[in-house]
Order: sequence, then C-alpha cells, then structure tokens
Amino acid sequence: MSSILEIFSILDNIRWNEESNYNLINYFKDDLTDDEKILTHWLCYIMDRQMSFERIWDIGGYIISHLVHTYTKNSNKNVNDIIKPYIKLEGNTVRLKSPLVKPNIKLERYGITGDSVFFASRYIPEDSLLIYRTLGILDKIADRSIARFICLALKERVSIEKNIKQITHALYQLTYAAGGPVSGAKFEQRREEIDREVADFKLELDTKRSLFKKKRLWCSLRDYLKSPEFNPIFVTSLEKANCPNPERWKRDSAELKSALKVLELPGDVWNNAKIFRECLFKPYISNERKTWDMPRTIREIYKSITQTGTTCFYPEQLDVSFDFVPRMCQNTMCSTCLFGDGIKQICHKNKDLICPVVLHSCGYIQRCDPSHCGLKKDTVKGFCNRPN
Repeated sequence: MSSILEIFSILDNIRWNEESNYNLINYFKDDLTDDEKILTHWLCYIMDRQMSFERIWDIGGYIISHLVHTYTKNSNKNVNDIIKPYIKLEGNTVRLKSPLVKPNIKLERYGITGDSVFFASRYIPEDSLLIYRTLGILDKIADRSIARFICLALKERVSIEKNIKQITHALYQLTYAAGGPVSGAKFEQRREEIDREVADFKLELDTKRSLFKKKRLWCSLRDYLKSPEFNPIFVTSLEKANCPNPERWKRDSAELKSALKVLELPGDVWNNAKIFRECLFKPYISNERKTWDMPRTIREIYKSITQTGTTCFYPEQLDVSFDFVPRMCQNTMCSTCLFGDGIKQICHKNKDLICPVVLHSCGYIQRCDPSHCGLKKDTVKGFCNRPN
C-alpha cells in the first residue's frame, strides 16, 4: 500500500509544478486585486457540481469576477442592490448574467459574442443564494474581504495545522453551513431568510467537527495552499489584510508542507469509483466499512501507515485520481498503466522531453529528468487487481 500511495504523491507533486496542469479562471479583466481573485475563485467553486469545470471557470468565472469587482468597489451600496442585476430570475428559472465588457477569446469558443454573458450551474438557485449569503457575511464582518475574514479565524501562537483547521471551519461557516436544495419558485423567500441569517451571523468555530464530504471547500483551500497560481496571491492578500506571519503560508514553506497532512481528500465520482477503489485499494484494506467513502477510507489508511512508520503521502494527494481514473481506469488502459502491466512501453528516459507517462496517466506536463524520477523503476507494476 505504501508503494501505491508514494506514486500518487509523486503524481500530485508533478501536478502542482506547472500552472498549465490546472485550469485557470477567465477573469473579465486582468488587473483585479489579489483579494478579488481569491474571492472569485471561492465563489466559482460554489458552482462546481456535476458539470464541466471548464464551463464554470470560463463562463461562470467571467461573470463572477465582474460581480466581485463591482461588489468590492461599491462598498456604500447594499449587497442586494449589487447582486440583483447579476441574477436573472424568469419564472422558476435562474441564471447569472453580466455585461460582456470586450471581446473574450475563451467566451468566443462557446459562441458568446453579444453584449451579455449568461451562465447557469447545475444547481443555480441554491448556488446563487450561497453566493449572496457569502457576500452578505463578508460585508457584515470583514469589510468585503475574504482575506480579512480568514484572518478573523486565525489564532496566534498555535500550530499551522490548527490554523488550517480554523480556516477550514471558518470558510464552511461562511458558505456551506447554509446549503440546501431550493427551487426557483422559492428563491425570493429563501433570499429573505438569508438576510436574517446574515444579520445574526457570528463566527463560531468547532474545529472538532468532521468536514468530510465537503468537496468544494477542500478543493478551494487546497488551491490556496498548493497552487502556483493562487498561493502567491493568497499570501499577498493575507499580508495586505495584516494577518500575522503571512510568509508561513507560502507553498514552498517547510512548515506549511509538513501541515498539509490535515487536508482531507475532496470526495468525487472518480476517487469513489468502484473500479478504482476495489481494484487498487480493496485488496490492501482490512476492516473496511461499507459506509465509508474514499476520503474517510484514505484518512484511515493514512493513520494506519503513520502509526508504523513515515510516508511522503498525505490524503489530499489522492485527488490526482480526478485526472487519473477517467484516463486510465475508465478507458481500461491496463497495458500501459503504472499499476497494471507497467510503463516499459512508453517511458523513454530522454532528458528534457515531455514525460509520456504522466501525460498519458493524468494529462500533466512534466519534463523528463531520469536522474530524479520516481516513476522510471516501474515499482508498482502489477499492483492493480483488476480481473482479466
């Protein structure tokens, strides 16, 4: 099991070495502030459920970034008055809307060239209300700054691991604590309820509470701590918000790296896929509980491994399954899989050329460096127990 997890750790490190390995937000303008970019990212992830993430970042990101910029630059205006032009309610149908400021290459790929941009996520009535609630709370207690809100949750003189837990539970309170299905017909009624919730809101952290199954929450925080795009602006936004010791949050900080083990795996359809779980993990799991999803299972595996030794792996790193499973497991690519018949047929060991193994396995760009490669020895060949 340790050998399998080490491979996923290697793939995860490769994933975050290049910005091109991660989809970027289509901001409506280039000169947003760092805080505006972080808030745009947070709000976009609210909509990331059961639809193409590219559409969310490309179309939704454009609208949300326009909304965020309007929100932060008009602090004298009521939040409801600001967000109302961005929510188009027609009967029971809800869509987000913003003006198209200038021609946008990414939007043109979707045939969007008119004066307005429209977008609806899979659960847009609920998502738009969560966005509304989030902006209302930030207005109430954090001067419309998500970095200032995070700073309110941080307690000095505690470990960075506890700080991460404090941030996680604060962000949960900011948005997802109020989640729940809502129809377009009940939209205005629920909005009025949110107004009352915001008026009474107090930040109360219960860091002992389990936050498994909060995929969007963990994905967002993971990006702030690990992404080569978002981590620098996350650190800068904390610094501008006068948070203590912002440099400790830099992604290359040894202190932060040692604390990433507290991040939970964002559960999704891919790491919970039966073919992935049963063929690669089940043979090595004892006392498995049927009620556990993969995030809880991998946390228990991690606990077991660290009780008997050390490991370079931590649970969130298994999120590379988001890229690995649809390419390899779903397409039955056993003949060239790291855990199947091995990589002998595709590993070229030619320095500085693109590594075909990680490109094939996950779609990641990585330059080959045979002298520092943890994959070339083919150490997990045959570890998958998929039946022939």
